[in-house]
Parts: sequence; structure tokens; C-alpha cells
Amino acid sequence: MSEGNLNQLLKSKETLPKPKKRSTWLLWVVLIIVIAVGVGIWFLLVREKPSVENPASENFGEEVNLTDKGKDLNEFNWSQMEQGPYHDRVSFATGATLTDWIDSEKILAEHASVPDVLVKDATLYVYFVDVSQNGKPEQIGLLRSVDYGQTWEEKVFATIQGLGDKVAVDPAPMLLEDGRIRLYYFDIGSTKTQGTENNTIYSAISSDGINFTQETGFRFRKADIFDPDVIKINGTWRMYVGTGNQQVLTAISQDGLTFTYEGVALNGGAIPNVVYENGTYYLFTGGIEISTSSDGKTFTETGKRFDSGGPTNDPGVAKLSDGTYFMVYKTDDGTKKPQNNPPVN
Repeated sequence: MSEGNLNQLLKSKETLPKPKKRSTWLLWVVLIIVIAVGVGIWFLLVREKPSVENPASENFGEEVNLTDKGKDLNEFNWSQMEQGPYHDRVSFATGATLTDWIDSEKILAEHASVPDVLVKDATLYVYFVDVSQNGKPEQIGLLRSVDYGQTWEEKVFATIQGLGDKVAVDPAPMLLEDGRIRLYYFDIGSTKTQGTENNTIYSAISSDGINFTQETGFRFRKADIFDPDVIKINGTWRMYVGTGNQQVLTAISQDGLTFTYEGVALNGGAIPNVVYENGTYYLFTGGIEISTSSDGKTFTETGKRFDSGGPTNDPGVAKLSDGTYFMVYKTDDGTKKPQNNPPVN
């Protein structure tokens, strides 16, 4: 080949079109697809084969409430209980004196128990244990009336900030001199803790009677007590509590916060509520019997009682501005089945 031909051939090769480079974006697309397919395969494998370390994954796709683990889910299934407060109701009576009462024959609240009442700014505040909602522990319900029981506002639930794991029942409201309401209550939650020997009374405080704040410490602690009621006369505070063996005990305090056991106020009664009038303490208990005392330490039965003609228990009494009296009490809906008491030998 001549030198001219060789130069012509080399020149023709330089003019040939060069191959195009493969675009890098295509490679990225392929890579993303591969990763997505891999993740999908792994997800399907995990779903089909539950982890041994996490047995809950066997219920994949089902809602699991971890807070219910270890709990009896039927514990608060109130409407299915043959006994208990779900069948209780709150009613009221009025009286010209503390020993003579006329029943209203009206129901204030259903699925409600252990009521108490006070008057603040010409308004009735009726507190009670409320079990109207399945799945929830006992709550404190509240009804208010600005016309002394002729009409009532819608029910609300009192709240206690700082309550923790306590369950407040047996509310005992007291109007303080500064206008606030102190709510004494029994923590029924502690009775479900194995090894608990003493029952405990606590308190919370509120400016509006609805939103309460837990007060530090406990007010009184003793075995088998419940249903507190507190009264302050001449600078001395007294707390009355019922017991399971039908006694009313009394404890004394100088500040309304730290109470010291004083003694047995009454044998043969429980669920106390005390009113002081004209130098006499009136104690309402259980069924509803009325006892009196001159010193607030020991009481004597009067033989007088209030009976609505049906179940009549758990009284709470307040004096109205016109000098008459207002009593709330517990009755029931008539569907409670009798308890099977053990035979007596």
C-alpha cells in the first residue's frame, strides 16, 4: 500500500462515528427497582413468619392494646355485672328539719352511687361515683343546680390532676373558707393490691368544683375504712369513716390535712354523713338512720330514719339558704340479684 493510500485509510477511520456512552440515569433506575423488589420480598417473608422473640407479631394487622396486658379486661365491664354500682341510682329528698324528710321520687343519675352534696354560691353540687362507661374504672360524676333541685345542668366528670394510678371513690366535698372545694375521697384502687393492709383517704382541691388538683400526702389511713365525711366546727376538723363491720370511726385534725384516730363514734352503722346544727351533731348512716351527739365523738341513735319505700342508702345532707335541707341518697333500678351469702353455722 502506498503512503498516500495509508494516510487516506487512517483519515477515514478518524471520521467514523464514535459509539455513544450509556446514560447513568438508566443505571440508577435499575438499581432502585432492584432495591424495591428486595425490600418487598423481605417484608412478605417477615409477615408470613412471625418472630419468636416477639409473639405479638402473630397478630399482625390486629390492634393490640399493650396497656391491657396483665389486666382483667372484664374488671370494668359494669353493665354485665349482676351486682355493683351499675344498678344504683342517685335520688334526693327535702326536709324542713334534719329528722323529717319528703322524698322527691325523682332520679338524678343512673349507674351512680355513694352521693354527697354541698352548696356553693347558691348552687347545689352533687358528687357521686359514676360507672356509666364500660371499660373505665370508677369516675366522679357531678350534677349542679342553681334553683335548689328544680332543674339540673348536664352531668360532667370531675378531674383530678396528679391522681396517678389511684381510683377515687366515695367523694366527700367540703367548702373551704376561701371558696374553694376540697374533695376527700377513698382510693379503691389500693385495695386491689395484694398485701395492702390499710385503706387510705386522700384529698384534692379545686376553685370551680370540677377541675381538682391532688394534694400532697394522705389524710387518714387505717384498715377497713371507706366513705369519708369531714366537718369543721370551732376550728377543729373531724373526719368520719365507715368500716366493713358496721362501725363509724372518727379522726381529728387541726388543719384538715393530717388526721389522727380518735375512736368509735357509733356501733351498728356505716357510710356516715354529719351535719352540725344548733349545738348538735346529726349523723346519717346506712339505711338511713339518724343519730345525734353533743361533742361529735360518740353518737346515740334517735330511732328516727328516712325510708323512701325502696332501697335507701348512702346519705349526703346540706342546708339551703332558706333554712330547709337537701338530702341525696342511693337507690337502685330494681334489677340487682340477691347476693349468695354463705350459710351461717
